[in-house]
Amino acid sequence: MKQVPWAQVRRLLVTRTDHLGDLVVSTPGLKALRRHLPQAEIWCLVAAPFRSLVQNWADHVLTPADPLPSRLDAALGLSPRSATYKILSRSQARYRIGYSYSERPLARLNCLLTLTHSWATSLARKPRHEAQVVAEFLEATGLGRVDIQPEFPLSPALEQWGKDKVKGRTVIHFAPRWLEAGRDRFLDMVQRLAPAVVTYGEAEAKLMAFPDVEGVEWLGGLSLPQWGAVLGGGTALLSTDTGAVHVAAARGVPVVVCHLPRHYAANVKQWYPWGVSAQHVILKGDWAGAAVEALKQVRQPG
Repeated sequence: MKQVPWAQVRRLLVTRTDHLGDLVVSTPGLKALRRHLPQAEIWCLVAAPFRSLVQNWADHVLTPADPLPSRLDAALGLSPRSATYKILSRSQARYRIGYSYSERPLARLNCLLTLTHSWATSLARKPRHEAQVVAEFLEATGLGRVDIQPEFPLSPALEQWGKDKVKGRTVIHFAPRWLEAGRDRFLDMVQRLAPAVVTYGEAEAKLMAFPDVEGVEWLGGLSLPQWGAVLGGGTALLSTDTGAVHVAAARGVPVVVCHLPRHYAANVKQWYPWGVSAQHVILKGDWAGAAVEALKQVRQPG
C-alpha cells in the first residue's frame, strides 16, 4: 500500500457507521488519528445513537443524515463495507483511504476503483481481532503507532453513578439472540444469577414482557453513556455477542459471551472481548448452566 502524505492533511473525514461494538474496537484508531495529526480538523461520521462515544477525538461529529464537509484533504474508512466506500467516494476528498478482505472480491474491486489508497488483508491471517486489523491498516498508511486500548469514556461522576446503580451485582444484557436460544431458559438463568441487573434497549423492550423475578432489576430507558456506566459498574457482564461485550471490556469488566452455534467460530476469533478476562459459551445443551459456571471462572483472581 502506498503511504498517505498525512503531513499535508488539514481537513479529515473519518467514518465508521456500523454497529456499536465495531466502533468501540475502532477507538484506538480514532485516538491515534487525533494524536498523530494535531494539525488536522477532524470530522467523525458515525451512526446517530453513538455520537457521544467519539466526541473526545473529533472536532465535529456527523451522522449519515448530515451533509459531508467540503474541501476535504482526506477521507478514511474504518470498516470494510460497501456503505463506507460510498461515503468515501462521495466525499470527493483528495485522498480516499480504506481497506478490504481478500475473501470479499467485490469489496476489494470497489476499493481499487473508488479509493486512492487501499489496503487488503485476509480473514485467514493474523492478526484476526478487528481492533488489530484496524491498527495494522492505519499503521500501513504511514500514520504511526496505534496503541490497542479500546475506550468507552465516562466522566468520573457518571462512572460513580453506574457503580451506585449496580451495587456490585452481575449485569446481564438482554438481546434478541437470547430468545432464539429460548425465552424460558433465559429467564431461568436470570433467576439463578440473582441478584442481577438486566439492561435492555428501546428495540428490545418490544420483544418480551419482563416478568417480576425476585432479586432481578430490569433496567431500560438509558442513554448510551448511562448504559456504559451500568455495564462498567458491575462485577461481570453476561451477554450474547453484541456491542455490550465490547463496551464492558473497554471499561475493564470481565465478560461471558454467549454465542449461537452459527456465530461462534467467527466471533471468538475476530470479536472477542479485548483485554479482560472472558469466557465463551455456545447456546446449545445446558447453556444456562454453562453460563453460570463461566461467570464464576471470569471472577476468579488472575
